[in-house]
Amino acid sequence: MEELKIRSPFGVWILTLVSFGIYGLFWYAKTATQIKAVNPNNPGNVSGSSLVVWMLFGFITLYIVPIINWFKLCASIKAEQQAAGLAPTFNTGVATLLCFVAGTNLCYIQAQQNLVVNAVKARQGVPA
Repeated sequence: MEELKIRSPFGVWILTLVSFGIYGLFWYAKTATQIKAVNPNNPGNVSGSSLVVWMLFGFITLYIVPIINWFKLCASIKAEQQAAGLAPTFNTGVATLLCFVAGTNLCYIQAQQNLVVNAVKARQGVPA
């Protein structure tokens, strides 16, 4: 099983800015893999590698496939929260709007992921 990690939401955002988006691609792939680890039976899970490929080459489909993958990722996060025993607090609209505010959607998504990691580790009796 993929190791569940707590990451700093602000750190994810800063590293993405400093690396001109390269860390953001790595982070998206790791996040998708972590979602699959928590909720492997969700048919809407997006593969981390395909997510990155479509983000890089989305212009081929006029960015239709990356947009579809974005909404699949958001739905997977909600399903992951339910699978972890949490009430789903993730809001796709908020995450989408934050895309246009200097990419701060990464902070929002990571903060939601940290809630899941804490819940899963508490359920397993592992200190977060």
